[in-house]
Amino acid sequence: MSKTRLAVRALRLAITRSTSDPIHDYNAASPTYDSFFTKVMGVHSVAALDQVTIRPGNTVVELACGTGHLTEAIGERLAGRGVIRAVDKSPGMLEVARAKVTGSSLLDVTLEAGDMEEFLRRQPTASADVVVCGWAICYGKPPQLLRQIHRVLKPEGHVLIIETRADALQNLVRPLERVFADDPSLLTSLIRISLPKSAAVVARWFEKAGLVVTHQSEGSQVLPVTTPDAALEWVQRSGAAAGFKDAVDSQREEEVLRKLRDELAVQVASSGQLQLRHTFLVVTGRKPAA
Repeated sequence: MSKTRLAVRALRLAITRSTSDPIHDYNAASPTYDSFFTKVMGVHSVAALDQVTIRPGNTVVELACGTGHLTEAIGERLAGRGVIRAVDKSPGMLEVARAKVTGSSLLDVTLEAGDMEEFLRRQPTASADVVVCGWAICYGKPPQLLRQIHRVLKPEGHVLIIETRADALQNLVRPLERVFADDPSLLTSLIRISLPKSAAVVARWFEKAGLVVTHQSEGSQVLPVTTPDAALEWVQRSGAAAGFKDAVDSQREEEVLRKLRDELAVQVASSGQLQLRHTFLVVTGRKPAA
């Protein structure tokens, strides 16, 4: 019965187009994002970047640059010569990124606040050698975004997508769903993200956009948390809970967290452990020659 009530609540929110904005969570997480998310998942981001070739003098477009971890790595590959055009929706994340990324007389770097797709639409056709999107294609409309990426890429230009998989952090997601099912009034707007189920799904998005898939792989990372409190701290400080703050009544946020903590404690009591696993995928492609 509780699931039915939650489904009715979700339908009402969908009809009224009440959708949460992840920007609030990313702004809140920006001071600690690198200490939590980048510290654990950053190695996978950089390894994914190795799947595309970035040469000195290239023009690279980065979507959802966050705190600039990949932006720095891109700059290193450009070896002081080239162009980086980066965008992120969170002012807090951009503030951290700007403190890291500096250009030289031959490296042209701009970091802009805004929506990924709108940013892409302003980029000239066939202007980028590489387009990179780390952990964020889920916040847009992937097919539309990839069509714009195709337009912006030069012939033989490359694109890299690294994204969380839909089955990530299930030991946390399922208890949160139970909390909302028990009291649907806690949910005030919907968290709408398009996490893909597999690399094959993203590969099909590429093909529909006219991109040739050059690499696809999947991976998994166990997070360094073993207690309910550590799990809640990680997801809030890493940005993994993006959309949560806007999805619940601010007056009841602590209530939701308390109930989720209790659910996680039951999980630990029954299984003897708490293990959160962040699954992800990497897909790269190229625009065919003209």
